[in-house]
Amino acid sequence: MQTTKTPPPHRLSDWKVILPYWRSEEKWRAFAMLGGIIGLSFFYVRAAVWFGKWNQSFFDAMFAFRAQDCLALLPPYLLMSALSTAIYVVQIYLTQVLSMRWRLWNTRVYLRQYLSHETYYRLEHGLEQADNPDQRIADDLSQMTIWTLRLGLDAIQAITTLISFSIVLWDVGGTLTFTWHGHTFHIPGYLFLGTVLATLLTSLVLERFGGPLVNANYRQQHYDADLRAGLMDVRRNSEQIAFYGGEDAENLRFSRYLAQIASNWRSVVAYTWRANVITSFFHQTASCLLWVMLIPKVLAHTLTIGLYSRINAAFMQARSSLQWFIDNYTDLATLRSILQRLSEFERVVAHPFEKSILRQTGASPDVRIENLVLRRPDGSVLTTLPDLTLHAGERWMICGASGVGKSTLLRALAGLWGYGSGTVTFDTQHAMFVPQRPYVPDGTSLRQVLSYPATPDQYDTEAYEAVLKQVALAAYLPKLEDEAEWSQIFSPGEEQRLAIARVLLARPQIVFLDEATSALDEAQETLLYTLLVTLLPHATLVSVAHHAALRRFHQAILTLTPEGATLTRGTEAASD
Repeated sequence: MQTTKTPPPHRLSDWKVILPYWRSEEKWRAFAMLGGIIGLSFFYVRAAVWFGKWNQSFFDAMFAFRAQDCLALLPPYLLMSALSTAIYVVQIYLTQVLSMRWRLWNTRVYLRQYLSHETYYRLEHGLEQADNPDQRIADDLSQMTIWTLRLGLDAIQAITTLISFSIVLWDVGGTLTFTWHGHTFHIPGYLFLGTVLATLLTSLVLERFGGPLVNANYRQQHYDADLRAGLMDVRRNSEQIAFYGGEDAENLRFSRYLAQIASNWRSVVAYTWRANVITSFFHQTASCLLWVMLIPKVLAHTLTIGLYSRINAAFMQARSSLQWFIDNYTDLATLRSILQRLSEFERVVAHPFEKSILRQTGASPDVRIENLVLRRPDGSVLTTLPDLTLHAGERWMICGASGVGKSTLLRALAGLWGYGSGTVTFDTQHAMFVPQRPYVPDGTSLRQVLSYPATPDQYDTEAYEAVLKQVALAAYLPKLEDEAEWSQIFSPGEEQRLAIARVLLARPQIVFLDEATSALDEAQETLLYTLLVTLLPHATLVSVAHHAALRRFHQAILTLTPEGATLTRGTEAASD
């Protein structure tokens, strides 16, 4: 998890998060659905205008005691109400469908980017600055589609409503005429203009005092994600924590997370409080503005109950449209912070990590290392290697003190480590890397666990049964089709035996093992290396290991030191 809490500056590049779906292969269907939603909103607004006219006719008739006219007006009202309800329901349905389709498309794209160019590895190991990618993909993308559609469609409907009801206010309100210091002034559409000026002034004040809410929301999402990531750590490492008796240490760690959440939450509350004070005051006093603006009509005795009802409805609709920014300010702040987080993620995945160690795929079965210098991220040298060629079928063991760069050398060969210089060349298509802690996917069948990363149908049942017996995991034969949380079932030693079973299934031409038997006793190590040497006699083998007993399975020893590397071959290597 990253410690950076300052959000990046808001840029127009945030639009890169929103626009790709609308340029994708699904764009025509998406635009058709969006057009339908917007078209329905126009009908909905026109229905609202009709209701305004109906209110004037109905209340004029009511207060003129024309009961028959009132009853005659009810059937069209009920019909229009049914139509308006149908429009609203269909509009909501289309919006939900479009939101889900947009979210699924975005999530697939982000997952492809996340799982390409070892981005997931770089983010997890701190090689890139973008905290909690799981939260950005699973949560932020969902929230982005929901908020963007809701706020965007609300904004379009607000504009449509404003246009429709501003015409009503302009026509019905008429012109305000007054004399001041001997001069006569005429203000056409003064009801509409007064509403616009009051709303714009309130919006400017709101942006001035509530602006910091965007950054506060960004930080809050970061701290909340840190807490979730910490809880996931406890789940993944529950046994280790229990062995250490680390409950108090974990409580202390989570207390720090909670302190950060609480501290930033106070900022969120303070800025939200400012925004709410301004918006609430405007809501409470907006009607006073209308009453003041209607005084000239009252004095002129031209204001009827029906006319007031229509003006009030038009004023409320126009005011609601104009104050869209005010009403949605906190939601806009949340959306802007989400877009910043996704934009930051986009910038990371769009620029793959530039590796200064060149990894080439060669047709030759040999592994060639040329002018290789391994460095730490800060630029300091771990070790240097001379030009080396590991011929097909040879078996080398890599030794050296802890921290000298043995595992880093395998990461460089795998293309995961880019700090340093030099070139490595081998047939990457037929090579297999086995880490010290094998990956065991949960919620899948044992057949899938064994075949990973290939599909389960890659091998027949006899092959699965054979390798389980060979690596002394025959007890799991009846569970080959069972789906379970296998990472919780297998012991570390069983996981390493499982990893060797995968090698025996895949039968690669080159095998790199990074302390792949460190959790096993000497007898089990001997069994697995005997299997590798016997069943894959022509495979090239490179092992990072500490146990001297494994030297007899290798033809050469590559010893790494901070000053460089030395290669010992033949009987001399076995006797060292």
